Amino acid sequence: MIRLIVLLVILAAALLFGPQLADHQGYILISVADYTIEMSVVTATVIAVVFYFLLLLTENILSRLFSVRRGLRGWWSNRRYAKAQRQTHKGMAALVEGEYQRAEHLMLRGAGQSELPLLNYLSAAEAAHAQGEFQKRDEYLQKAEESDPQAQLAIQLTQTRLLQDQGEWQQSRDLLEQLRQRWPQHPQILQRLRAVYQAQHAWQAELELLPSLRKQNLLNDSDYSAALAQCYQAQFTQILQQQDETALLAFWQQQPRAIRHTPSLQLLLIDTLIQQQQHQTAFELLAPLLRKQADETLWQRCARLQLNDYSALLKQLLRHLKQHPQSPALLSALGHLYYQQQQYVLAQGYLERSVALQPTAADQRALAGIMEHQRLFEKAAEYYRLSLS
Repeated sequence: MIRLIVLLVILAAALLFGPQLADHQGYILISVADYTIEMSVVTATVIAVVFYFLLLLTENILSRLFSVRRGLRGWWSNRRYAKAQRQTHKGMAALVEGEYQRAEHLMLRGAGQSELPLLNYLSAAEAAHAQGEFQKRDEYLQKAEESDPQAQLAIQLTQTRLLQDQGEWQQSRDLLEQLRQRWPQHPQILQRLRAVYQAQHAWQAELELLPSLRKQNLLNDSDYSAALAQCYQAQFTQILQQQDETALLAFWQQQPRAIRHTPSLQLLLIDTLIQQQQHQTAFELLAPLLRKQADETLWQRCARLQLNDYSALLKQLLRHLKQHPQSPALLSALGHLYYQQQQYVLAQGYLERSVALQPTAADQRALAGIMEHQRLFEKAAEYYRLSLS
């Protein structure tokens, strides 16, 4: 635009002053060394204008040449970018389809011009891992970190997942615990740590992790209670198998008061002791609970106890019977305890009352055994049949 204005100004000046200068053309002398150039002012002006137009023409030609070069460069760059994107898409599809060698090849080829080389290297690492090429996997993970240092968390989470898939639990645990120091409440870190602890049977570590999982809403109340029970059940069994009931009770006393006063965990401890044939210790834990409350879940545990002396237990249950004469669980417990002492008449009376209220296979089998002792084989067969139905 500026050049056009300059040109118009020159033409206007020529039209305005041209006639006046026709008779007064002036004189220009240029002398350089031994050369001398003489011309009129009008001629010099015409030559200057022509030279100016030649400059404009040259500039336009050069500009177009460079524009074409830039266009070719841009076209080539866009072509390489589009090709890298196609390779990346094909690589992702191959990875999903399980063509791991092809996926690895395509992802690496597309990494150089990819919009997200991090994705290419992580996918290549996945493909190498699936082929058992663990050294190559680690190399690709390193390249992923070099391509995007800000994505360290995503890269290391991928690494821990692949390590867990490989069965390298300790290495995965070490890495996750380092990550947790930097991101203590990150959901993925917490969930994967729990998976590691479960695989390693690190029940105490999982117990300490559970409150964080609950705080991040990764466990609802029901799941939290189930996870808590699983950890304590495993620890109870482990301590009894490796040490004895004294060590188990010491461990229980070290737990927080809220844990020791949780009814479901109290019953879990008692059940574990019964399963491990520690009946006397189980009764010692049951006795104070029986004195404080009338609870069918407690009476059901009483029926499974095998003691040298049942008198204290029977005394407590009979006291409860005065207040709950129609409780099937209490009647069943009394029947089984008398049956274990071979007091078949008393056992039969309580068990028949229990079966009349709420028949169970365990009570019917016990009655069948009592009938056999009394040589009432037809009745015994009938109770056995009922227990199977």
